[in-house]
Amino acid sequence: MIKNFLITALLIAQFSTASPLTDGALRLIQVGNEIGSRDVVMRGQSLLMKGAFDLNDLDAVYETSKQMRYGNTLMGHLPQVRIANEILIKLVRQSHDPALYDYALYLLDGDGGFVKNDFLALNLFEESFEAHGNANSAFIAAVIRNESLVPGTKDKQRIGELITFAVLNKVKGASEYQSEYVDSGYWRSLDVKHWRDWIDSQ
Repeated sequence: MIKNFLITALLIAQFSTASPLTDGALRLIQVGNEIGSRDVVMRGQSLLMKGAFDLNDLDAVYETSKQMRYGNTLMGHLPQVRIANEILIKLVRQSHDPALYDYALYLLDGDGGFVKNDFLALNLFEESFEAHGNANSAFIAAVIRNESLVPGTKDKQRIGELITFAVLNKVKGASEYQSEYVDSGYWRSLDVKHWRDWIDSQ
C-alpha cells in the first residue's frame, strides 16, 4: 500500500520547495532509531509522507526513497531498492538536485541497482552544476572530462570552468586535483575505484 502512495505522490508532485517538516521528520526517525522507539520512528515516517503528499515537497519524496532503499530494522521494513530507484528516477526527471547527484554517483560507481554509465553520469553532474550550482557535481564532472578517453569530452575550457567553480566553492580535493592533474602539464588519473566511498573519506 505504501508503494502505491509513494508512486502517486510522485505523479502529483509538480513543484515544491524544501520544507522544515522534512528535516523534523528525519530527526524523529533518527532519534527513534537511536532510542529504539517504534512510535517515534512511525511519527517521523508519517511526517515525511505528509511532506510528500500535502506539501508536494520533493525533498520529502527523496528522503522517503532513501528510507525505502535501506529499510528499517527496528520497524521490520526490508530494503525496497527497485521502488527506491523508480522514485529516484522520477525525481531526476523533475531535475531535483539531490536526486540528480545521487543517481549520477550510482551510475558512476555502477551500484545501487544501476548499471555503470560514465557518460550519462557526466550529463547528470553537469545538469546539477548548470541548473543548481552544485559545486560537488562540478568537481566530479571536471574529473570525468579530464580523464575521459572519449573524443570531444576532454574540453580544456569546460574542464577549467568546472574545476575553478569547485575550487572557489571549496570542494574538498578540488584544489589539489586542479594543481596536480589539470595544471601540471601531464596526464595522470585520480583512479577512484568507488566515488561514494572516496567522497566520504575526504
